[in-house]
Amino acid sequence: MSDIIKVGDQFYVLATSALADDRTRVLKNGDTFAVFDRYGDVQPVGRGEQGLYHEGTRFLSRYELRIGQRRPMLLSSTVHPDNYMLSADLTNPDIELDGGFLIPRGTLHLFRQKFIMDGTCYERLRLLNHGRMKVDLPFYIFFESDFADIFEVRGMRRQMRGKILSPDIEDSVVTL
Repeated sequence: MSDIIKVGDQFYVLATSALADDRTRVLKNGDTFAVFDRYGDVQPVGRGEQGLYHEGTRFLSRYELRIGQRRPMLLSSTVHPDNYMLSADLTNPDIELDGGFLIPRGTLHLFRQKFIMDGTCYERLRLLNHGRMKVDLPFYIFFESDFADIFEVRGMRRQMRGKILSPDIEDSVVTL
């Protein structure tokens, strides 16, 4: 499918992503804090400081949510004044499915809420379909961990470092 669609004498440009920026959102509770992008994701980009940290160690260095294979588009996001909860309103970009079916941008609304309590980061997702048709679309969460010390993240070098093992994957649990 072309990125530019002509309908009669009107042209429509296929929207697949929003503009990127480097503004972050920070949550903190006790010895645990997290640095997210405005979408609520942890991306290994920019200065590489995003992540979920507990007692000085980064336990998540990547955590990205996808609708189908696409990143949702940001509508808005905010952090509670006490830095304990992040809320993000997202929507789908234009998504082409097999057979040429298109889910137009803005059809799905994804409300994402994150908070940290007692050393754990929780996430709540709510999805609403504002379209007229049923949508069968997978969601993916990509995650990684480097277990880097906060000083390593800030650029210090270690003489020795542990080794990252392959994840242990069971029915509904992944252990890094």
